[in-house]
Amino acid sequence: MRRQSVDRQQAITVAVSDRLNLLSAKRFEDLAALPKVNSEDLIIARKKVTISIWHNALPSGEHLIAVQAYKPGILGIGHMYVDGFVINIQNQRRSLTQEERAPFS
Repeated sequence: MRRQSVDRQQAITVAVSDRLNLLSAKRFEDLAALPKVNSEDLIIARKKVTISIWHNALPSGEHLIAVQAYKPGILGIGHMYVDGFVINIQNQRRSLTQEERAPFS
């Protein structure tokens, strides 16, 4: 992998982690009030990357929060990176499972 590509991936990981850290500091009530999706475009290492924050209310009453980075590629096929957590009303958090992560990957 080229050095620039490694640096870009590290910068994308940091961008997702920074947003995830900010969200992790919020209470259940604040997270429950988030819109279903909120996106912003960033320029990372001279490439456009879309960062989206996804919020899904689960049937269990928990809320899933996912932070997704998407970098467009050739012919519309891009690369995605996602991380997130699920929170319950007691403000207990757990990491996303692979199954929960899959729709965003």
